[in-house]
Amino acid sequence: MSEQNGDKSAYEREKELRSKLTDTFVLDYTPETYQAMIDTVKEYSGILVSGKYAITTTQLRNIYTSVKKAKKPKELLPLQVRLAYLAGRNESNPRFKALADTLSLLIRKVKTETQLEHFTEFFTALIAYQKYHEKFSSKKH
Repeated sequence: MSEQNGDKSAYEREKELRSKLTDTFVLDYTPETYQAMIDTVKEYSGILVSGKYAITTTQLRNIYTSVKKAKKPKELLPLQVRLAYLAGRNESNPRFKALADTLSLLIRKVKTETQLEHFTEFFTALIAYQKYHEKFSSKKH
């Protein structure tokens, strides 16, 4: 985890942003908190695509496709297994495991159709900003 040791403030910021991605913030956002959620996702996705432990949109696209197809909250539950598999395939990437754990926790908390819509919106923003940062970011965001 030399990247974490080499840039402690970036690692701490990543942890801070990830800790904001709670069920209240992501699944139960309100019109008043929506922009804060999007701003957090935008910044977090910039971190996801940077440095030694960068995560590509390709790594998450098949999960995203399943999220978009889900019509009921229970249809998300099997995605936890896929996330665990992907984390195992990327065992040398602690950032991927942390993201997979965060997504799995959120998936377990999706209970209503509105929360499913919110989770889908969150995941859409994550993929969109990840692609944005992959294509247009300079060294500093």
